Amino acid sequence: MMREKKTGQKLEKRLQFFTIGIFLIFALLVVRLGYLQLVQGEEYEKLAAGNRIRLLPLEAPRGEFLDRNGRVLVANRLAPTISVVPMDLEEQEDPQAVLERLGELLGYDVVQSYYDTIAKKKARQEFRLYEPIRVATDVDIEVLTVIEEHLMELPGVVIEEQPVREYVLGDIGSHIFGYVREISREELDAWRDLGYRMGDLVGKTGLERVFDQTLRGEKGNRRVEVDAVGHPIRDQGKKAPVQGNSLQLTIDSRIQLAATQALRKSMEELRTRAHNPMPNAKAGAAVVLDVNSGAVLAMVSEPGFDPNIFVKENISEEEWQELNDPVLKPQLNRVLRGEYPSGSTFKMITAIAGLEKGVIKPEDTIRCTGFYWRVEPKRCWNWNRGGHGPVSLKRAIAQSCNVYFYDLGYRTGIDTLTEYAAMFGLGKPTGIELHPGEKGGFLATSQWRLEHFGEPWQPGETLSAAIGQGFSTYTPLQMANYVAMIANGGIRYRPYLVQKIISPSGEVLEVIEPEIMGRANVSPETFAAVREGMRAVTEPGGTAYSHFADFPIPVAGKTGTAENPQGEDHGWFVGFAPADDPQVALAVLVEQGGGGSGAAAPVAREIFAAIFLAPGEDPVSTEAGE
Repeated sequence: MMREKKTGQKLEKRLQFFTIGIFLIFALLVVRLGYLQLVQGEEYEKLAAGNRIRLLPLEAPRGEFLDRNGRVLVANRLAPTISVVPMDLEEQEDPQAVLERLGELLGYDVVQSYYDTIAKKKARQEFRLYEPIRVATDVDIEVLTVIEEHLMELPGVVIEEQPVREYVLGDIGSHIFGYVREISREELDAWRDLGYRMGDLVGKTGLERVFDQTLRGEKGNRRVEVDAVGHPIRDQGKKAPVQGNSLQLTIDSRIQLAATQALRKSMEELRTRAHNPMPNAKAGAAVVLDVNSGAVLAMVSEPGFDPNIFVKENISEEEWQELNDPVLKPQLNRVLRGEYPSGSTFKMITAIAGLEKGVIKPEDTIRCTGFYWRVEPKRCWNWNRGGHGPVSLKRAIAQSCNVYFYDLGYRTGIDTLTEYAAMFGLGKPTGIELHPGEKGGFLATSQWRLEHFGEPWQPGETLSAAIGQGFSTYTPLQMANYVAMIANGGIRYRPYLVQKIISPSGEVLEVIEPEIMGRANVSPETFAAVREGMRAVTEPGGTAYSHFADFPIPVAGKTGTAENPQGEDHGWFVGFAPADDPQVALAVLVEQGGGGSGAAAPVAREIFAAIFLAPGEDPVSTEAGE
């Protein structure tokens, strides 16, 4: 009995504790409810009317591009953008009517692009109802004002400011920098593993693409209170975005500008001159290298394009057609991707091969009568003047005597010519940072001839190869690098465009050093003999003398005319300066510009003037000769 009594008492106490606990919990709930109703009732009534919190992403500014002297070439600026928040739009009775009204104010249809973007995000499982869908970037101030005036008619539409790219030089340097655009559906798989999502901005071409992860910053976000139709009322705080790292380039903006202007000027004069105009001289390339490092001081491809147009969401039909012109191809970087016969600029390779194999000595002479009859009939470029007469190596280079190099090439042989061409990097990519788009050109060999045509190399083809005609093609960058090797004694550097990576705080994170890719097995005596001939090109009697007669800096060079089966000949000039202490090398090409002396040499002169002379020091050059 005693045990049963004690058990009953314990159970009674437990029930009492349980009842008290229930009472306390209920009392707390009543107190909390009263507090919410009496103290915070007005605030919650306001929230119930439709106020909500949105987390809006803030794009991070990309790193800047600086030239070698610290001048800003590519920067960022804040631009007004218009976005639509799907959550707020879909709560409306007629979402499509809202989009159509927005399209009317913007001046183009946004309905299809909006729903296409959502479909792409859903397909990639990246759609979030609360994430804004951008429909317009860098909106004109007049259009923006109109939209702000009609904002109450546009539930879910948000006006923000986002950083966009600003290419300071416009269409100058566009092939170096490239441009930025949203990731397309087709590209996403290639970027997804790196943490990118649909709608992210990425570099599409140029250094913007190659260094995208370096330039890309860290996104931030902004907490905003919005009203019942999704329009922001007040900020609730934000996480600031972090800018990406910047690139200091090897480019000298002054030289880049001078090279671009000189190339454009030459092409314009060729097209409009009264005597023998070249109406199709509308494209060309120029590249300048530091001969002692491979640093690219200027890289020009014409025609170019203005990468600022890619900031806009919608590119006009006229702009799109111009960008994709099938003839002029303004997005093609001709310095890296244009492949051309070298013309007479190849003759230094023939000379080097002949000297190194002991086929000739510098003082040996060949008589040029204007024609070459060995193997098959060939003629010199000045056949109608009776030829050049007796020519040594120096004079053969200076006056670009075809007969001399026909004979030298025949005696040297195609296999030796291609051996030395390969030694100087011709016919293969240079390895520049823009390598995803770099072409290798093509170096035709006797083995290739046998494999592709089923017959051996023909002796007549050697004659053409010896003067830079025939099957082989090279890029302007390869040509500049090959001439730089002649200038520096045979060192083949990897051309490069980026010399430093700099943090947003200004700390230098990485310095890119020059890289030697190979060395030409050529004697100093051979280089000296070839350099002497190139120096004579700009001296009295040389093919470029008319352009450098009064130039105060000694220049070594070589003109070239490359046959073009699709039209007029291409004009080349390659060279380095100062001739007695080489610092820079260049290659200039004018498509369908005719002879290199008239088309490309004037461009080279103006580039050298920009590098070595103060403004106003360069005397006016004379009219072009042959």
